[in-house]
Amino acid sequence: MLTVKNLSVRIGRKLILHPTDFVLENGQSLALLGRNGAGKSTLVKALAGLLKSRGEIQLEGQVLAQLSARDRSQLIGYVAQDFSASSVRMTVFEMLLLAQNSHNIGFQASAESIEKAQQMLEMLALEELSQRFPDEMSGGQKQLVALALALIRQPRLLLLDEPTSALDLANQMQLLQTVQQYTQQHQICTIMVLHDLNQAHRYADQTMILKEGRQMVRGATPKVLTASQIAQSYGVQCEIFVGSDGARSIHPLAAIAL
Repeated sequence: MLTVKNLSVRIGRKLILHPTDFVLENGQSLALLGRNGAGKSTLVKALAGLLKSRGEIQLEGQVLAQLSARDRSQLIGYVAQDFSASSVRMTVFEMLLLAQNSHNIGFQASAESIEKAQQMLEMLALEELSQRFPDEMSGGQKQLVALALALIRQPRLLLLDEPTSALDLANQMQLLQTVQQYTQQHQICTIMVLHDLNQAHRYADQTMILKEGRQMVRGATPKVLTASQIAQSYGVQCEIFVGSDGARSIHPLAAIAL
């Protein structure tokens, strides 16, 4: 379980993320929504320990600020908006092996770590990229590899910052379905920054909407993503439909003044 109390981020004199509280149960995913500049990425980076913050973050009963950087990295998997390993001269398979043994200098890959790498490639349908270098891949392929590198260490908290931004529609669905299944099967906590409200409807148990660094609303996704709340948060009039598969979908009609 993830428990966040009074988490805030200040850069200089400006409060970028106002004190935020929430709890996320194991096996659940939380979508972070909001307009550009709402503080979504700031919240994710604070949880990952990449930004200095105030407040308390507890994961599985452990206060993250009290852990070493090594121990914290073992608990958290983070996928940034941009995969920054383009200059690394290692194949995808080699990176997956290194990710499992990053604190073991001069390691020799064990049969177990090789098997885990193969299983991760199969799970994300990345077998054909196994022997490729980062600079030989498209942006979408890099995003899928970044997810594989985050999951290979079996984190208890998975943080995804706009994970579908460079993916085509089929790969967006594949990635989010995989994350949803992994979250439930391994009973971890997942937080993902999304811009597509319909993706949140389909793949997130909980949704939080941020506005100007403040938490506007949080709760079960169907209760948060209502027509009135979307109008208030985004300035967009919309209709909500229920499809033949029972999934809800949002149909935007017009922009309105806030």
